[in-house]
Amino acid sequence: MKDDMLQVLTRFHHDFVVPDIERIFERQAEKLMAQVDVRFNNVYTLIDGLYERSDRHESELQAIKAGLARVETRLTNVETRLTNVESRLTSVEGELQLVKSGLARLDARVSALEASEIVELKQQIATLNSRVAELEARRQ
Repeated sequence: MKDDMLQVLTRFHHDFVVPDIERIFERQAEKLMAQVDVRFNNVYTLIDGLYERSDRHESELQAIKAGLARVETRLTNVETRLTNVESRLTSVEGELQLVKSGLARLDARVSALEASEIVELKQQIATLNSRVAELEARRQ
């Protein structure tokens, strides 16, 4: 009897309990898989967004690098031109010093000439004054 009862219970367990438990587990597994699928879809969406941003950033980085290369080229050209201008300015400054020293010499010569002309004119005036005095003395 005990064996019969065990067989009945085993059969009941095998025919009714196990299928119910399997159905419960299957439903729970399906729900869990649905939740996992939703979460993975969210993760995949986030990863796709990251890839898009990464691609956009990579494109922007390439554009920035190209722009920076153009700026560096132009800056090199400006530096070259600035070096040339500085060289020419140094040359002009040297020439300006020569002009200033020549002008100072000319000023000195003009001053000397003016001084000698003034002395000469004063002498001529003195000579004329003495002749006028002689002429006036003769006339009287």
